[in-house]
Amino acid sequence: MKSMLLLDITTFDPENTMELFKRWEHVEKTYSQDGLKVINQWFDAGGGRVVTLFDVETVKDYLAYNLPFTDLCQIDVFPVIEAEDFKKFAVKQMQKLNNSDSQL
Repeated sequence: MKSMLLLDITTFDPENTMELFKRWEHVEKTYSQDGLKVINQWFDAGGGRVVTLFDVETVKDYLAYNLPFTDLCQIDVFPVIEAEDFKKFAVKQMQKLNNSDSQL
């Protein structure tokens, strides 16, 4: 199965920081990450926000990993595509469009 990239922006109240770190440590130790890989993660220098890039096989894998945090934070998630892959896709689509225009 082809995987997909998900960009996750997690925002939390700084007073929940310690509880989030405890849960995160627990999830990292106990959750089977088959079907989910953390590509990279960035913490907002001002605090209260984490940006994570996941490579997942299914959205269910992502949901299972993130469920323990949903009561402590706001999570926004977006499917993303790498710029090079998008460029290739866009070129192919433009070629198809140009070919269909020339047949009219």
